[in-house]
Amino acid sequence: MKKTTLAFLLAFFVPVLLSAQIQFLPISVDYATFMHTDSTAYVEVYVSVFQGNLSYQMNSDGQLSAEFTNTLTIHDLNGKKLDQYAHAYTNTAKDTSGLARFSQLVDIFSFSLPYGKYKAKVQTIDKNSGQKGEYIFDLNTIRKQDKIFLSDVEFCQKIENGSNPQDRFYKNGLRVVPNARRVFDLLEPMLYFYVEVNNLPFEKNKQGTFNFSYFVTTTNGDTVKTIPPTVKKILAPSLVEVGGFNVMALPQNNYILNVVVEEPQSGQKAIAKKPFYVYKPQKKSQETVAAKGNKIAKIDPSIALLTEKELKREFNMARYIATRQEEKIFKNLETANAMREFLTRFWYRRDAANGLPFGTTRSNYLRRAEEADQRFHTMGREGWQTDRGRVLLKYGEPDEIDRHPNSMNKVPYEVWRYNSLEGGSEFIFADLRGFGDYELIHSTYRNELQNPNWEQLIRKKSGTGLDAEMDIQSQF
Repeated sequence: MKKTTLAFLLAFFVPVLLSAQIQFLPISVDYATFMHTDSTAYVEVYVSVFQGNLSYQMNSDGQLSAEFTNTLTIHDLNGKKLDQYAHAYTNTAKDTSGLARFSQLVDIFSFSLPYGKYKAKVQTIDKNSGQKGEYIFDLNTIRKQDKIFLSDVEFCQKIENGSNPQDRFYKNGLRVVPNARRVFDLLEPMLYFYVEVNNLPFEKNKQGTFNFSYFVTTTNGDTVKTIPPTVKKILAPSLVEVGGFNVMALPQNNYILNVVVEEPQSGQKAIAKKPFYVYKPQKKSQETVAAKGNKIAKIDPSIALLTEKELKREFNMARYIATRQEEKIFKNLETANAMREFLTRFWYRRDAANGLPFGTTRSNYLRRAEEADQRFHTMGREGWQTDRGRVLLKYGEPDEIDRHPNSMNKVPYEVWRYNSLEGGSEFIFADLRGFGDYELIHSTYRNELQNPNWEQLIRKKSGTGLDAEMDIQSQF
């Protein structure tokens, strides 16, 4: 496995206190897909970690050294593993003054996939500390069309002429350094983008033109910035277009970049969109201040890009640990921004109560929700909506699981044991209806359903799901 020393991507230097490393590893992940062949898309997955979030140790050369690995796993929609890729890196500096804490160390995975929809997971592991960062996402490729169409839009930190095809950021004669965060601030004020235009009406003996433009809208559809169309020559069936602008003139908010291509003769038009967030530091009176003195943004950047539908889904998943008052408040929120502010405070309160770095509770909870979906999805319900999914989300992974398969006398059931709940608690789940949906039928934990006669529920009378269901009704 190749190890590479990553160059500093920004010149913003801040001393790092090596003894104050965070307890989990935040990472940023993004992706873009491009036309490859008639049946496959070229896929790039971008991963970045702040240099200051890694753990450094003195190596044999007397330098500070951090080692980390990025692993990307691709699954189909049924959960079947299709491929896995891993990269290992070493980042070094002479001393702490040479560490740019907010410099992004950027990685890129490049491969091809048949056009379609996939599930993907990125995991970053800091070798020195053992800290892990994980990001799970849907990966949906573009699709080849019979008319003009665009690739996905790639946000970039830098775009310049490239001459080294061996450079991992080299692409079509350019050196394109991706920006996986999609969050722009005083440290990252320039939004650069890269996009490919495909299936242009190219003729060797006749040079046509097309119009290229882009504009920025809010999530409500209000246009806040427009770049007039530029007339471009059609030099080939597929062309690369790049652009960029300073976003700091925009107020702090969520936005969408809209890239438009139009061929005037045929009237064909294509558009590609990508969301981003502009963050500006707020005055002290408008900020939430953590107990340790770390300032937390009014809206967490990782929540800022979520749509209203995604915000509601996240709170639905989190309702197992929400109070009734919080459920009532969220239900009455009328705007997406209000939901974003609420969720930021919701997760922060739980981090603060447990003395955790901001973002830890949310990251762990959403990771468990994804695990629940993969393990317990059944009968059209997502895994986190099932009884086993709820218990996993609320109490974490059990210390032990006893699985009892179907038998002549009993329906399938599982016993989960938690050693840390009230000195040891059990949860019994059973597939009473025979459809693979294990229901909670008893727990020794006082805050959960208790039924001392639960063994009667799993006992078969005549081996049918109907008898089992009738037995349930007789016990309550």
